[in-house]
Amino acid sequence: MHYFCTAMKRILSILATIFVVCVNAQTQVNSTEQLSAEKTYTIYNPHFTAYAIFSPEDHSTYVWTAEMTGDEGHAVKNDSYSQTFDPTSPYGAWMVVEYHQHTYIYNVGAQKFLVVGVTGGTQATTLQDDPVPVTISDDGEGNFNFITTEGKRNYMCVAPQMTYPVSVWTTDDAGSVWQIRENTSVPADYETCMAILESKVILTGKLEIVTRNGNIYSGASGGGFTDNIVLSQPITFSAQGVDGYSCPDGVVIRHGRNLDGPQFVEGEKQWSEYPVEANKALTTIPADSVDGDIRLTAIWERVSEDADVLVFSDEFDGEGEPRADYWMRTPRARSTWNRWCSADPRVVFEQGGALHCLAIRTPDDVEDTEPMLTGGIKSQGLFSFQYGHAEARIKTNQWRGNFPAFWMMPADNSAGWPNAGEIDIWETIDNSTQSWHTVHTNWTYNLHQGTNSQTKSGIDYSCWHTYAVDLNSEAITWYVDGAKVWSYTKSTDSNALSNGQWPFDAPFYLILNQSVGNGSWAANADTNHTYETLFDWVRVYQPADITAVDRMIEEELEARKSNLSLRSQLYYDLQGRPVSNPSHGIYIYKGKKIIR
Repeated sequence: MHYFCTAMKRILSILATIFVVCVNAQTQVNSTEQLSAEKTYTIYNPHFTAYAIFSPEDHSTYVWTAEMTGDEGHAVKNDSYSQTFDPTSPYGAWMVVEYHQHTYIYNVGAQKFLVVGVTGGTQATTLQDDPVPVTISDDGEGNFNFITTEGKRNYMCVAPQMTYPVSVWTTDDAGSVWQIRENTSVPADYETCMAILESKVILTGKLEIVTRNGNIYSGASGGGFTDNIVLSQPITFSAQGVDGYSCPDGVVIRHGRNLDGPQFVEGEKQWSEYPVEANKALTTIPADSVDGDIRLTAIWERVSEDADVLVFSDEFDGEGEPRADYWMRTPRARSTWNRWCSADPRVVFEQGGALHCLAIRTPDDVEDTEPMLTGGIKSQGLFSFQYGHAEARIKTNQWRGNFPAFWMMPADNSAGWPNAGEIDIWETIDNSTQSWHTVHTNWTYNLHQGTNSQTKSGIDYSCWHTYAVDLNSEAITWYVDGAKVWSYTKSTDSNALSNGQWPFDAPFYLILNQSVGNGSWAANADTNHTYETLFDWVRVYQPADITAVDRMIEEELEARKSNLSLRSQLYYDLQGRPVSNPSHGIYIYKGKKIIR
């Protein structure tokens, strides 16, 4: 009997060795293209020698780790986290499935879905009954990150120093890197997984809004839209163009799938479209037309000679760097908003029909002593205007320390800040649901006279909103989604005017940026978070009488071009005569019209 037991122990030892070899010999997946819904996988962290598993014995929803040892740079601080890994257990087997263009990770044993923590810090990775989409990104060399919420930049990782064995960590932490290996011991439970998905997933589609010289709102009195819609649910909207503009084709509603492709593919209809009248009254897209993605297109055209004229527009429909003839990068300086400004292409770029401005943790491949890089653009020296209407459609991801803005500064800032003025069309901070609309002058900032700012509350920043300002010789008026917020008016008091209450009879240029706070107004930046603000478009209109002067000046310049020597240090009047000390009026400076 003794010999039999000894022999059995040796056999078991050999089998265990074979078992470990088999585990280690599992086929590694090197890219997302190799994943199949017909297989199951183990999720493995190479830095901690840890497998992500579900442990039904602890009666919780937490995802745990097994065989956790840690390498030299990642010590395991709590041995109790480790369990023996069994690749034949369905609790260590994960399925990766696609359902209606979303990816889900399903645990076969628990019959639940992986949810990567989304708030940062110490929130645990868990399993739950309700399916949650997960983005799997790979570097093509077998290293993967798992992302539940786009924009949050949080990933599944081993965090032994935290309360939970599998938790959330930042992108630069090695714990966020995982590997995926085929698990041939556990068959895929595709039918159960699909049944859960079909019963619980709320199907969504993408909503794209394309406009020119107008806006499409979610209500008759304004309101923004998110990028996603719920299928088979009706959608209401209003279409509001600039006064004096007409929308001859109405709002064209295209719905279905593959909206940019041909309408029919191998005889199968991909999408349908139909027009509706563009007006401020609510229009409803019926539920049976909300059958996939939706694109709303409305193009207004100027039909009245008295209507404002579009003098500047950028729809940000390119890819990569913004237009060099419209914008320059905001340079780094000493103010809170620009202290970490960077020309890095990762913090300012056009993509998907929008301008993306970001604040990111300084990457390892950048030689920079600051903890973050922030992005912004400005039209200084390329476009400025005196009087008119400026607006932009914007969406931002709220977070502690968030501090984005759409604002204006004077083309001639020789009087210094705040004497020359500042117009903040829109700002928000942190997780606030407010928008801020502000002016800065010597009168308001240095002398603390009068009201210089107003807010609008209850803004859902997961939606797109349009922020605008009207500026004329008497007042500045702010709007959110077409609704007036407040006005700052020019004083009739000579004392106030002499003390800089109204420095706004001059050209101003535009600034669009993503900044972060320093604790003085917006909270201190979370340097582990990625901040992002998107600008769908920016447009500037001016009254017809002002643009008529522009055309006259252009014609005058063209006629006199051969006779004018536009030396950069001199101003010229409309007769082409040099003026050394220009007063109020219209002049040519550096080849451009300015109004002083």
